[in-house]
Amino acid sequence: MKTITIKDSTYKDLKRIKEPDMSFSDVIDLLLKSRSSAPDRFFGALAESSLLDEIAEYTIESRRNARSRI
Repeated sequence: MKTITIKDSTYKDLKRIKEPDMSFSDVIDLLLKSRSSAPDRFFGALAESSLLDEIAEYTIESRRNARSRI
């Protein structure tokens, strides 16, 4: 077990989130788990990658091929 120091405003925020049967550690664990599983943590990950262009080209080509088979 460790002791940490947090701002009063952070304490108030944690206290507001905390359920009566939860410890502050439980609240922090909950927040950390929800952050690590949030899909938006990957938002912008491919912004500088050419992979998006390749996917777009592949999609367009696949749609063209699908239309020509009909």
